Amino acid sequence: MKITIKSEDSPDGKIVDWSAVPGTGDWVSFHYLGGTTHQQVSRVEYDADRDGNLTEVTVTLTY
Repeated sequence: MKITIKSEDSPDGKIVDWSAVPGTGDWVSFHYLGGTTHQQVSRVEYDADRDGNLTEVTVTLTY
């Protein structure tokens, strides 16, 4: 599922492909060449079209 994540590192948003949407309060980890960062989900926004079909999910993360 394509999800837009927003954080201090990516204030304009970054699109990721996650299998599930994390809930508010959940922790997510990002592994990269220099190490790992852990961030907490502070907000989840769901957008749908007029027929109720999910069109976009935005997850806001904080350290």
